Amino acid sequence: MRVTGVHGEAGRTSAGSVVSAAALALTSLLVAACASPPPDTSLDASSPPATTAQTEQTPTALPTEPPLVLPPSRSAGASTGPVDPAAPLFPDGPCQPSQLDVSASPVDPALGYRQMRVRVTNSSRVPCVLTGYAVVSARGPSGTVFANPRGRLHDAETSSAQTVPLDPGDVAHLDLGWRGDLAAAGVEQTASMTIVVSDGSSPVAVPLDPTSPVDIVDGTEIRVGGWRPGAD
Repeated sequence: MRVTGVHGEAGRTSAGSVVSAAALALTSLLVAACASPPPDTSLDASSPPATTAQTEQTPTALPTEPPLVLPPSRSAGASTGPVDPAAPLFPDGPCQPSQLDVSASPVDPALGYRQMRVRVTNSSRVPCVLTGYAVVSARGPSGTVFANPRGRLHDAETSSAQTVPLDPGDVAHLDLGWRGDLAAAGVEQTASMTIVVSDGSSPVAVPLDPTSPVDIVDGTEIRVGGWRPGAD
């Protein structure tokens, strides 16, 4: 019986040791948990929550074109103010030789005074303008360039300068006048003639009628009229 009591006491002692060891381990875990510092929430508290706000973009202003200014219509009525006859009224450029067909009438002699009409036709597809007075140059058969004083016709209807627009197919004319009293025998007379039809243009040949001599010689004053619309 004593032996049995000894064994029972030993069993109780062993079980108590196991319980004590488990309790000690649990106590250590609790102490470690209490010793750990609490999580730092100050950063989260002070920082604003992240947002996905969209950045507004200011639309870029597109460049604007200048307003379109149309030239005055040729069919519009005449302006009420005074107009400089030498000023270009339309945006077309001066007529150039490549745009024009030039012709000349036979010479009309009258009591020593000669007159000839020069016509130009816009044979191109581009409008152009005749302004101011034409400049005429004459040459002799040998190519001598005559020095001819420039004058103006005395006829008020044809002497003043006008601005004449020429649309494709349009015709304009001017008159040339001179006296033939210097055309003595043996003196070179005009064999060829060129004309600068407008300010800003280039010389263009004037075809002369071989059956109607032009007795302009060196020193003859050539009187030039202003441009007029139409063939006559």
